[in-house]
Amino acid sequence: MNKYVLSFCLLLAAGVAMGQKKSIVNLIKSQSSTGIKLNGKDIIKVYQGTFKQDFSTLSSDSAYFYPKDNAVDAFGNVHINQGDTLNVYSDKLNYNGNTKVAILTDNVRLVDKDAILTTNHLNYNTATRIGTYTDGGKLVNKDNVLLSKNGYYFAVSRDSYFRYDVSLKTPDALVKTDTMRYNTGTRISYFYGPTNIYSTKNEKDKDTLYTENGNYNTVNEQASFGKNNFYHSGTKSLKGDSLFYDKLKGYGRAVKHVIFNDREQKTTIRGNLGTYFKADERTIITDDPYVIMVTEQKDTTNADSAARADSLKKLQPQKKDAITMDQLIKKTIPGKTGIMSSDQKNKLIDSALIKKDELIKRIQAENLSRTDSAFKKLSPQINAVLPKKDLPATVNKATALLKGDSTVKKLIAKSNAPKTKIVPAKKPGGTPLAKNTGKPEATDKLPLKKLSGKDTSKMKTDSIYMSADTIETQIMTYKDLKVYFEKQRLAHLIDTTVKKKTKVKESKFLIGARAVLKIDSTFLQREIFGKPKPIVIKKKKLTKKQLEQDSIAKKQLADSIATAKLHEPSDTARIRIIIAHHSFKMFKSDLQAKADSMFYSNSDSTIRCYVNPMMWTQGSQLSGDTIHLQMKHKKLDNMTMWPHAFIVNIEKTDSVHFNQVAGKRMRGFFKDDKLHRMLIEGNAESIYFARDSGKMTISGMQRSLSSKIRADFKDNKVTNMGFYTKPENKYGPLNKFTEDDKILKGFIWKPKDRPVSKESIIPSFNKKKKKAEAKAAAAKAAKGKATDKKTTGNKAAKDSTLKTTLGKLPVLKTAKDSTAKQSVIKAAKDNYIKTVPASLPVSDMSKDTTLSFPAKLPVIKAAKDSSKTAPPKGKPIE
Repeated sequence: MNKYVLSFCLLLAAGVAMGQKKSIVNLIKSQSSTGIKLNGKDIIKVYQGTFKQDFSTLSSDSAYFYPKDNAVDAFGNVHINQGDTLNVYSDKLNYNGNTKVAILTDNVRLVDKDAILTTNHLNYNTATRIGTYTDGGKLVNKDNVLLSKNGYYFAVSRDSYFRYDVSLKTPDALVKTDTMRYNTGTRISYFYGPTNIYSTKNEKDKDTLYTENGNYNTVNEQASFGKNNFYHSGTKSLKGDSLFYDKLKGYGRAVKHVIFNDREQKTTIRGNLGTYFKADERTIITDDPYVIMVTEQKDTTNADSAARADSLKKLQPQKKDAITMDQLIKKTIPGKTGIMSSDQKNKLIDSALIKKDELIKRIQAENLSRTDSAFKKLSPQINAVLPKKDLPATVNKATALLKGDSTVKKLIAKSNAPKTKIVPAKKPGGTPLAKNTGKPEATDKLPLKKLSGKDTSKMKTDSIYMSADTIETQIMTYKDLKVYFEKQRLAHLIDTTVKKKTKVKESKFLIGARAVLKIDSTFLQREIFGKPKPIVIKKKKLTKKQLEQDSIAKKQLADSIATAKLHEPSDTARIRIIIAHHSFKMFKSDLQAKADSMFYSNSDSTIRCYVNPMMWTQGSQLSGDTIHLQMKHKKLDNMTMWPHAFIVNIEKTDSVHFNQVAGKRMRGFFKDDKLHRMLIEGNAESIYFARDSGKMTISGMQRSLSSKIRADFKDNKVTNMGFYTKPENKYGPLNKFTEDDKILKGFIWKPKDRPVSKESIIPSFNKKKKKAEAKAAAAKAAKGKATDKKTTGNKAAKDSTLKTTLGKLPVLKTAKDSTAKQSVIKAAKDNYIKTVPASLPVSDMSKDTTLSFPAKLPVIKAAKDSSKTAPPKGKPIE
């Protein structure tokens, strides 16, 4: 047996040795070849030679062939061919036939079908068909161009791996990354590190995308990203754990922790699943979607630098030795008082700040002819009073002072020149004064600084959180928005002119119908006695007061329409709308809301709530069929509720007496994001409970009815109410009003529906909360059942014969029950036990004659009355 095993091993070793036979580089053909010795080695010098090893063919202009080393050094037009598709070109080559590694240098080019790799240094293995470069290379695959410092090309799988400073340029995008894999066959790139993708077509918004893992198909332009994704376009950005986008179809999808942010509109939309449609620029977010809108609450700076009249004084503060304008007038013009008129002040400003030539131009434009004469008269008087050396300094002081005056601001605003020059006062001869020399002095330029905008660094901000089952956002032109509104309006209207065509089923049987002749309508001859006389309706003449009111109303309506059209966006303006479908909730620090659906448009910054909307602000609850909440300058401005508008207000902890206001239409106004005033129109009713200022007790109630009501709010209280057009008031103490009089028709009070926090509006939060509450309730119920079983078992063990005395029964502890306690108290207070009302639990005991149930033992409490004796044992109380 050992002989056979040994023979098998020898045969196997021989087979392996034959299989590992050395591959030799052969010289197939050449134009000429010469054998030489160089450095002790036999070398064949070949011209226009061709070599072959296995499936690789090598050719060049000249070469050194080392037969013993199985190597070739080739020079000029080096070409390596493998099959029909793979070709490698270079100027120089060092090839080792033992390792099958070719080192190509200078103008290296690897061509594999439609992929071309160029570099200056390439290591290529003819056996594995893998090429490597480490000093920069370029791969061109049709329209795609890749650059990198290090690269690895696999000809078998047509995969390329790039490392360090990698960039991929396509007709639509530029990709920069640290590590990339690219397949020249499928033309799909894979990213394995920090990657930035820039859009090359959209130069306006400069779309960019950052990711750390993903792929991009350059053929069908589909991209998917899976780690730390961030998309940025203009003022908009998008985040998500997973992003997918199909550019040809215009379809995108984001999954998990989706965040859409619009910095221009200060709006953020979050959710766990988002879908994007490019055709109509529409995005739908589901799975815990909510919107965050930032609002400005209050400027905490001491004063607004752009609004204050003396802001220029802050930019250029006065010196201690500065003099006022009135003091300057007293010094320069004898006999003048310190009080100046606005005309005199304007004259002095013109003379101090504007050149004479510029002044003449302004005189021609604005017909200010008196100013020039005043300037001429004023200059000699100033020169006569002040010394020559002090005049320029005095004028400069006056100029610095004038800059802080409000009239200067008006003058600067009217002036078109960017900078204003000061012209020193002239001598009567016309030569400008100089300090110490007789030369004319150059004009001095005022460094007038342009007022900066409002500083928002100390601006308090608040946020509005809105959630629903589904949130949809879309961008459209204002013209399309108007069409959308019109479609929504007509969708609820029924066209009564269209008659429904009812299809009559054809019957297999004949239907008989009575033949009737049609009546000739002309036979009636309605106008046989002539045409009827027209009825003249006399119109009542309006009084002068009514005509004035009518004209004022028409003018106000015309002005409001003109103002609305003036502020209306152009038809091409791009408008963003947000639609919330089902279970809409809103939370703000001082305003909460709930409705079925919501529509928001940034063209008018209005939040529209539909289907049983309800709002809570401070201590008030507002409801109506439809509610519109409008913002202005990122602040709550006004709201409108109609029809069946209703307001319920409570003061402090009083949850019994409700101040109420109802009407067909209400319009509210906000001040500092708090409800300030409400105007109620159409069958306006109100109920108000008056309270004493000291004791805060209800002193009376007022019920009112009028055409219009105005209510003012402050510090969660109704401070003032006004009633207009035939008001009817009824006031009195509470005992004069019935319970129905204390509530208006349509009263509704739902404090439990009010969102308590920004987390409470998220659907998943409520689901988790309900699950936790249900689990806690189930655990509590199970624990209670276990306790009841244990207690029941103990009682059954102790009371097996029912021979225990009534005073020692453990059932006495049941007196803690609120119903039993009430019955015991009543029984204790009663002087006659036999007259116990039938409604007491004791009455039930009269039906049982055995006293076998412990539930009847509360009667013992009545037995403890010192003035009464206990009933005999075993007999019921009558």
